Amino acid sequence: MKLKFVSCALLCVAGLTACQSTPEEDMPIPVTFAQQAQQYPIKRPVVTLSDEAFHQNIGAFHIENMDLSGKYLEKVSRGTGWKTTATGGLLFQLLFHDAVNTRGDLVSEFSSRGEQSFSFNVAAAGLAPVHSECQLLVFGTGEETLDNGVNSYNWQTSEQAASYLGCKLTQQGQVSELIVERKSGAKPSFRLHQGAQVFQLDPVQAGPNLSQYNPLFQRVEDGYLLGQNAGVQSALQLSLDQSRLWLGKNVAPAQQQWLLAVMFSLQLYHWQDRNWPSLTSN
Repeated sequence: MKLKFVSCALLCVAGLTACQSTPEEDMPIPVTFAQQAQQYPIKRPVVTLSDEAFHQNIGAFHIENMDLSGKYLEKVSRGTGWKTTATGGLLFQLLFHDAVNTRGDLVSEFSSRGEQSFSFNVAAAGLAPVHSECQLLVFGTGEETLDNGVNSYNWQTSEQAASYLGCKLTQQGQVSELIVERKSGAKPSFRLHQGAQVFQLDPVQAGPNLSQYNPLFQRVEDGYLLGQNAGVQSALQLSLDQSRLWLGKNVAPAQQQWLLAVMFSLQLYHWQDRNWPSLTSN
């Protein structure tokens, strides 16, 4: 397995419990589903020295054979221009004894593209494993200053314009597809097929009232509900530390295994799509 960067600072390692946030309240899920579902935790490893840190038992199932690539990032220049905005402001410049920049900054603009892939198996006694293979793509824009000989500091900014997740899930030869598309200022779209069957994947909005009027809040979710016309079969509440998964007790074990593979793919997307290196980094 590949060695990874330590995902938490040394101070965090010294006091692991201090690094965990307070668990959120359970997100709202349909009452009829909650009454016949079993809840399980999904834990994010604090230290990821190897991909095996993501391995864990979830009820009768086991996440194994995790293969998580590093984050690949590239940028392409879109040109250089002059901007009069003095980042940091007058007070910052006076406090740190920088000359007040009244001439502006020479700024380079970039388009950026990031990529990461991951795969894993969901195993269970007496069942063939479900294999999930996913790719995550992000696109963005960035700016960074060039040395203008006036200030002793430079600045850079970046903004994500679009994010995509594509997954292929294989269970006993049957191939399923999961696609997530997020564009800045637009409502996210979700597509999920189990073989030829279409499944419904509904986001549970963190601010449902605000999301009706502001596209920014359409990108903020508490979790997902997954099922078909017959009703919800699984639910996932997203968290940075310990998420919550619900699986319907009346769902066959092989189907529960597939639902878990879908939800764990979405959970990894949620974890990995955060904290990208600066989109202006080399």
